Amino acid sequence: MPRLADAALDDFLAVVRTNVGAPLALTADLLPHLLASRGTLLSLTSDAGADHYEGWGLYGASKAALEHLTLTFGAENPTISAYAVDPGDMRTQMHQDAFPGEDISDRPMPETVVPHLLALLDARPPSGRYRASDFAAVQRVGA
Repeated sequence: MPRLADAALDDFLAVVRTNVGAPLALTADLLPHLLASRGTLLSLTSDAGADHYEGWGLYGASKAALEHLTLTFGAENPTISAYAVDPGDMRTQMHQDAFPGEDISDRPMPETVVPHLLALLDARPPSGRYRASDFAAVQRVGA
């Protein structure tokens, strides 16, 4: 989690390739199918893409770019829904690495976000940026 002044260009390019380049390429390839089905594009973003935290600059910049790409796909293709969704803090290895030696067991597991994402998809609000927690969790039968 280097400070921006200490970040190498190669590190930035690797983060951008993963968090922006891959979703851009996949979405462009799948766009004809999304258009034909009036489908939904959902990207997982982060509050680090909208807020500024020490050591999160590379990641945050990539998530801001991902949000922009996602919502621009929606603006350019109004027959699809496009959502950039912040899942909130989760108990992940990346989060643990950001806080070495701290107990992050109070953060929810990633799978707990899924019912909120399903609720967003059920609600089908206008394209935009949302927090997963804005949507009440939906429990599916047989889940």
